[in-house]
Amino acid sequence: MAALLALTVSACTTPGPDSGHPATAASGVTSPSGGGADAEVAPEAWAADRQRAVTVLLRARFAAAERSDESGWLAPLERASSAALRPTQAGVLDRMTRMGVESIRLVGVRETTAPVPAARGTTVEWDVRASLTYRLRGFDARPRSFDLDLTFKADPGRPAALAITASAPSERPQPWDLAGLVVRRSDTALVLAVGDDDRVQEVVRRARTAASRVASVWGEVRPAVWIAPATDADAARLLGRTTGDLDGVAAATDGPLTPGERAGADRIVLVPGAWASLRPDGRDVVMTHELTHVTVRASTTRAVPVWLSEGFAELVAYEPVDLPEATIVAPALERVRASGLPQALPADADFDPGTHALAAAYGLSLLALRTLADAHGTQAVVRLYRAAAGGLDVPTSRLDDREAAVDAALRSTTGTTRAALVRDWQARIRDLLR
Repeated sequence: MAALLALTVSACTTPGPDSGHPATAASGVTSPSGGGADAEVAPEAWAADRQRAVTVLLRARFAAAERSDESGWLAPLERASSAALRPTQAGVLDRMTRMGVESIRLVGVRETTAPVPAARGTTVEWDVRASLTYRLRGFDARPRSFDLDLTFKADPGRPAALAITASAPSERPQPWDLAGLVVRRSDTALVLAVGDDDRVQEVVRRARTAASRVASVWGEVRPAVWIAPATDADAARLLGRTTGDLDGVAAATDGPLTPGERAGADRIVLVPGAWASLRPDGRDVVMTHELTHVTVRASTTRAVPVWLSEGFAELVAYEPVDLPEATIVAPALERVRASGLPQALPADADFDPGTHALAAAYGLSLLALRTLADAHGTQAVVRLYRAAAGGLDVPTSRLDDREAAVDAALRSTTGTTRAALVRDWQARIRDLLR
């Protein structure tokens, strides 16, 4: 990943623009031109002015970004700090513009390293973490947050004349931090991919297929943002995870979700290693699965048990796939042979990657949803999900009981009960084991 220039961690002082004298050995502060050194200014003495100057600069800079104003975007950068800073930041702005980044808002600014005492007429550096939000035009219904680590330089006597000497994403980069990013936009997909044209076009084509499959079951599809980075390490950083967290994962949905509200800024990140290992139909399954999550999250307001959310995504993803059911759920059947017939639907904890039984939990959940679909029809399952995920009134005392909401939805939409579902589900598993 081409990250933005690495953050300068230590605070230091450097000669100011009007100073031609070397830093004094005693203080590390450059003497101002025209005479002896002034008294050093303590960081707290100009902290308010410093904070105000940073805020003004950042607001102006990101307003320039929304206008695709390269000169305004690059103006605050210190030319002498690094030859790479300006071209790197010019690339960031170009990618933000092509992505359709808009509604950039500065939420907060916090100093992470204060400047050292310095005399007026010299310059001193300090580090800041800026928190911001943005939206992608035509795709985000809600803002998405990101943080930047920045290094500033200014004369304590002229804080408004500050400059940026370094900029880097804080922990989690954004797609615009990916060098070589290709942007493809349609009504249903914003594809942000790194790679050759064949790779980009494959993601575009499979995103279109996934949209058709999700709409045919759910009745609508959410326009989605697809990110296809070049490496597993890039995928992990975009998702805020480690590469170990993504072992065997070909794609993941990520986005802010507030209880009681619909999701509106999701991203689907493809993980290159596992993705490359899949057959073509497997790639369609993975993308349809993730787009189901994005569409459902954008259409509902209450979380459901994981067995229902993952089982439903698998139901949609595998519906057009012509494979024997025993083949699709082979890991689940192996688990049952080793541990016995499950007595209850998978618990949320069963989906923890640390259990090493994730594939089995997915397969068992798919079988539960197929059991319901075979008995009551796929659209009855859709109605069940919509009811459990916010369409059904639930007593306030049970709002946090997701399983209770499912039980109520089962009765209201299919006329069945959890006990009956489990009994039929177990019978289906036994049949597959024969």
